[in-house]
Amino acid sequence: MLFINRVYPPNTGATGAILAELAERLVARGWEVTVVAGPAEGEAASSVRNGVRVERVSALAFTRASTLRRGLAYASLYPAFLARALRLPRPDVVVSKTDPPLQLVLSALLGRVWGIPAVHWAQDVYPEVAEELEVIPKHGWVAGLLRRVSTAALHQHARVVTVGRCMQARIVKRGYPKQRTRVIPNWPPESVHPVPPEENAFRAEHGLEDAFVVMYSGNMGLAHPFDAVLKAATYLQDAVPRAVLAFVGEGPRKAQLRATARERQLDNVRFFPYQPFETLAHSLSAADIHLVTMQPELEGLVVPSKLYGVLAAGRPALFLGPEGSEAAQVLCEHQCGAVLPRPTGRTLAREVATWHADAKRRSAAGRRARAIVADAASEAATAFERTLHTCIRSRTASVKA
Repeated sequence: MLFINRVYPPNTGATGAILAELAERLVARGWEVTVVAGPAEGEAASSVRNGVRVERVSALAFTRASTLRRGLAYASLYPAFLARALRLPRPDVVVSKTDPPLQLVLSALLGRVWGIPAVHWAQDVYPEVAEELEVIPKHGWVAGLLRRVSTAALHQHARVVTVGRCMQARIVKRGYPKQRTRVIPNWPPESVHPVPPEENAFRAEHGLEDAFVVMYSGNMGLAHPFDAVLKAATYLQDAVPRAVLAFVGEGPRKAQLRATARERQLDNVRFFPYQPFETLAHSLSAADIHLVTMQPELEGLVVPSKLYGVLAAGRPALFLGPEGSEAAQVLCEHQCGAVLPRPTGRTLAREVATWHADAKRRSAAGRRARAIVADAASEAATAFERTLHTCIRSRTASVKA
């Protein structure tokens, strides 16, 4: 089988990390897996990584510093991916992800050229995400053209795998048959597990032993609202004096958040860099409760994958976002957190204070959270394998007919 995605380890990025885990599990189950990916510093054009054949293409350097430069970097990948894929042996099935956006056009084309089933593994829905984040004008001619192209490409796929029920609804709204969709949620890194406070190196290293840590861990990007979080920090200075709001990660909004916290003299707000996978269990477990945020307009267009790392660490989460999101549904169905669809600084601070006052509730919610994802990676690999076999059998049957 062939996967196509911009990032693959050692490159950082959630889409690459989760792809690597799935690819390696499929290799262990007997599949021959090839991944066509973007360049990575120090990596050969062709290599084998944990049983997975990795083919890397040359392309313009990816950057978040400029929308134009990022767009050009994306544009340079499409022809490079296509050329490299066509030089490879014909696979039985091709799977595209959504990094770069609209990559499903490539998998649809390769499926037709090779006469094999194509599967689209949707982590985001484009161009709607770009519209909502104001990267392109909403309902403009560019968005309209991209929507027509992506919808036509969608219908060329034997299956579309989405990471949430809310995203499945978005895909079906495009006219894609629901019976050909599969919901396979993302899963946490294998390295993440609960680490007790007394054994937690992150808490000890940063002087957080006696703090009540409210953590946001992940990308601080345009899809994530933080106004209510910083306002809550003001109220928490009095409501929960030992509360510390810890922002762990990077992203385009980090500098602005730092400046705002400094301007408001929020001594209970601290910032930390991205944590490597080897120490992720300690950093995620350092929190007493986590924050997961999402713009309401992005319901069904993205599903915050950071939630699964939180669950694996055995910690409850407060979701600041739409009630229809997969993240909100998981927290409510399994009673391992709370949902604030229209948070304000005051309501968020009140919710944090409630969880702070009830250690038994936090502990019970954490156990339920961990149980949700205990076998998630294995279950996802099984679901993918069934989907791929179904596609291949259906194609074989249609050819014979």
